[in-house]
Amino acid sequence: MSNDQPTERFDAQNDDAPTVRFEPAAGMPPGGTPPPPSGGPPAGGPPAEPPADPERKSRTLIIVLAVVAGLVLIAVVIALTLLFTRSSSDPVSVLPTATPSATASESPSPEPSTSPAEEPAPAPEPTTAPPPTTASPSFATFSAPTTSGCTVANPESRMTFSWSSTDAATAWFGVRTLNAKEGPYEEVPTTATYYFNYQCGQESEYYTVTLEDAAGNLTHKTVTVTKE
Repeated sequence: MSNDQPTERFDAQNDDAPTVRFEPAAGMPPGGTPPPPSGGPPAGGPPAEPPADPERKSRTLIIVLAVVAGLVLIAVVIALTLLFTRSSSDPVSVLPTATPSATASESPSPEPSTSPAEEPAPAPEPTTAPPPTTASPSFATFSAPTTSGCTVANPESRMTFSWSSTDAATAWFGVRTLNAKEGPYEEVPTTATYYFNYQCGQESEYYTVTLEDAAGNLTHKTVTVTKE
């Protein structure tokens, strides 16, 4: 390539006008075609795409997140509906559990109470036990012979019985019975000295005194008398 620069011809108004020389702009190649801008597509290539819009990307992200949240919410609602439907239609059967036997080693230790300590209840004052009740009626005293005192000359022997009573309303004397009221010989005073003859032809005999109070309670005393 020659170093000769192109010249532009100007028609002068007259033949005496000088010829003007034009210098090309810096960086412009010969021929007059300007270079493509820095970073742009080559000359004659496809046009560059416009830069992405950040506001459009943000709207797209929000729409995607909303769709995902809606799907998750629908799945949760379906799961809860199935759960409540199953719980209401299928009764849950409770299996009986065996009650463990309480032993000294397995019994749980009492947990310390967090409430303020309560004062122990005062111990009850000792009371005097009432005296044992006496059976009613009762014999205060009772005496009777245990032998007859029979002799060859006497076919009968006189015996002496005596007694006193408490709370007795009626008394009976009986022979060969344990309840003189049911098989009485006769009714006698509740306190008395009573005489009765022993038949010496018998080896032994037993006699009973029965007391009765106003309520119908009975008390008996029985003695066996033997022949000497």
